[in-house]
Amino acid sequence: MRILALVNQKGGCGKTTTSIQLASCLASAGHRTVLIDLDPQGHSTLGLGVAAPARELSLSAVLSRSGLQEDAVPITGILVEVAENLLLAPSGAELAELEPELQRATGGEERLAEHLAALVGHADRVVIDGPPSLGLLTLNALMAAHEVVVPVEPSVYSMQGLVRMIELVDLLAKRKHHRAGVRVLVNAYDGRSNFARQTLEEIRRAFPERVLETVIRQSVRVREAAARGVSLDRHAPQAPIVEDYRALAAELERAFPAAAEAPLKIPSQGLVLTPDGLYLSRHDVSPEDVLLAGDFNDWVPDAGVLLDRRDDGSWTKFLPLKPGRYEYKLVVDGRWIADPLNPNQVVNEVGTRNSVLEV
Repeated sequence: MRILALVNQKGGCGKTTTSIQLASCLASAGHRTVLIDLDPQGHSTLGLGVAAPARELSLSAVLSRSGLQEDAVPITGILVEVAENLLLAPSGAELAELEPELQRATGGEERLAEHLAALVGHADRVVIDGPPSLGLLTLNALMAAHEVVVPVEPSVYSMQGLVRMIELVDLLAKRKHHRAGVRVLVNAYDGRSNFARQTLEEIRRAFPERVLETVIRQSVRVREAAARGVSLDRHAPQAPIVEDYRALAAELERAFPAAAEAPLKIPSQGLVLTPDGLYLSRHDVSPEDVLLAGDFNDWVPDAGVLLDRRDDGSWTKFLPLKPGRYEYKLVVDGRWIADPLNPNQVVNEVGTRNSVLEV
């Protein structure tokens, strides 16, 4: 599964339109795609003709709990199908109320990454529409993403915001050991304007390795599609701007072919199955507080588990596994619980649930 985040602290740069259209193009190409509306304004939700959800069916309900809490709302439970191969995680204004809670919570900046782990095996591509800010919601988008796309319009202010966003991604790489590729997308481009052409060249000179070749042109079709609550390719499939977005999707697929199909390796949070075995990586709790127990180790917590501690307090547990089917639980602060990020569960002999994985 490949995760792309579209972020820019500046509003009006075409981030939501690009998120919707990129997700729609990926879905049309046959990829099972999930669009995450991480903007409290809920513009991706409205832009796809979906009514603002009730709080309990919104992304806010999912992110209000850590993925390791047994009462967490699974992200798979709020998804709305909007087109073939395209699902939406909707949100509304209540998402803004969540930001102070994420600020206080240990590991609050990685909560989205925790929950997106539940989509492994259910989605091929995830597109995150981030908010116009540099708060905890944007940090969640960056920490969850494999690649970051920064849409900018050719304006006087675009360079400054772009520099700050790249600096933030580089800072996360140093402090959180999370490295995402950053690409710059020039949006709302008017090739008839000398100023727009000069600004485009300046951006390409300043960031020669990061600027995407594809440029998205200005079009009145953007406002028309938003008013109708549909993606651009459904509203005006032959419009030049739709061809731009199809070219963008194709360029991003070419740019990261390995990341698109490779199995997800050790993430910053959550339990991940690879051909080598089982990995559990965290930094916000001690390794003694999250243990692995299952029929792969005779239900003895952490028996046979290899632990790698790092200087920054993060750690990874690894359990080599032979091919087969296994039932397991997590032991969190002494409580035995089914893995909340794994939807594959069975009822055991005593009437509780075990999680199931197959190697």
